[in-house]
Amino acid sequence: MLDFQPSTIFFTILNLLILYFFLRKFLFGRVNAILEQRAALVREELDAAEEGSRQAQAAKDAYEARLSGAREEAAQIISEAKGRAQAAYDARLSQAQADAKQVLSDAQAQAEAQREAVLCSARDQVASLALLAASKAAGRALDGEDDRALVSAFLAEVGEQA
Repeated sequence: MLDFQPSTIFFTILNLLILYFFLRKFLFGRVNAILEQRAALVREELDAAEEGSRQAQAAKDAYEARLSGAREEAAQIISEAKGRAQAAYDARLSQAQADAKQVLSDAQAQAEAQREAVLCSARDQVASLALLAASKAAGRALDGEDDRALVSAFLAEVGEQA
């Protein structure tokens, strides 16, 4: 059976205490120092990571602010360009309309002038034919300026009535 002797118990306790103090002095101090170093290293890395995260967030915020500003500026530039393009379009449209009116007016004036020229030519020819017919009917030559004036006045009167 087990036999407990006080001396064995005493020496066992003494051995354990010596071993504990020896380990505490040589092993636990170094292990604790290494654990402290690792804890400090982990704290430094966490602090550095947090600082990096803060810097990244600040850079992201600055980038988003610049991007937002660039978008607003682009929208403003596009708006201004549309305004300038619309103004140029309106100016060219009004110029084209003015040119078209001028061309139409010139064409109408030219057509009226040609019409008048054709009418004058036709009146002269009709007057010549009327004089020729009258001279044949009268049996004498009607070449005088008075005869031509008479026929021209008659044709003008007939033209006004028609």
